[in-house]
Amino acid sequence: MRFLVVAKSKSPFPPEMALGLFDAFGAWAKKYTGNKKAEQLWGFAGLPAGGGILNVESFDELDAIMSEWPIGPFADTEVYPLVDIQTSIQHTKKAILAMTPKK
Repeated sequence: MRFLVVAKSKSPFPPEMALGLFDAFGAWAKKYTGNKKAEQLWGFAGLPAGGGILNVESFDELDAIMSEWPIGPFADTEVYPLVDIQTSIQHTKKAILAMTPKK
């Protein structure tokens, strides 16, 4: 199961915690890119925000990974499930056909 995760800063870090949080964030990123649970991670240029693609086996695993994310308490985070585009197109076409009046 693949998910797009987008996070935007909602409050500044306490100055006395900032360096430690970024060190912990770096370790978290290294752990999850290393075990391939994070396919990609990035920051948004010029913004206190970023995102990534997580590839997990279950919602519970996603929750566990995100609960370890040290920046979480300071961010508004959105998670979007990802599906293959061709599969999505086929599902949409099937739904349209089901709503189309039969002649």
